[in-house]
Amino acid sequence: MLLTITAVSPEVEDFVIELLIESDATFEDLHHLIRQACGWGASEPAIFYICDERWRRRKTIPEKSYEYDTMDEVELGDCLEDQGQRLQYLFDPDEGRGLLLEVSRIAFSRHIDEPICRRSHGTPPALKLIKEEAPKGPSREELLAQLNAAALADDDDDIEPTDDELFDIEELDLEGFDFNEG
Repeated sequence: MLLTITAVSPEVEDFVIELLIESDATFEDLHHLIRQACGWGASEPAIFYICDERWRRRKTIPEKSYEYDTMDEVELGDCLEDQGQRLQYLFDPDEGRGLLLEVSRIAFSRHIDEPICRRSHGTPPALKLIKEEAPKGPSREELLAQLNAAALADDDDDIEPTDDELFDIEELDLEGFDFNEG
């Protein structure tokens, strides 16, 4: 059975690839095909998630694990049986970055010798994000020292009010208050 899998990126609006791969190929084969189609080269840690129709993760297929079946152990046909079935491919698990994949077509009568990228459009997302350095500011210790200095210098709050600043009960207008005695 021949699977056509379409992949898009939530990061890059015009990026799409369409992959043709046999159902008896492993998820590791699909992993290598995606990397080749995106021009990413050397294999970084990656993970597949089989999802439901709302993209909720239902099954985990990592590259290496003691807990789960791995990419080289699971055939695509074991998990991908229906057209429209969805999965996620995290190519940067540390940052949660990946591709959204869907089985767009299943052909029962066609076969190919090698998996191929049938169509590629747009520029794939960068394999790794380049982290921008945060602007250099004062260190934590410097901020604490500044706060302590400001607190010590602020003596205005500790001064008792003068007689002119005290509240005068005679100036209170009681007309808007309702007092019930009893």
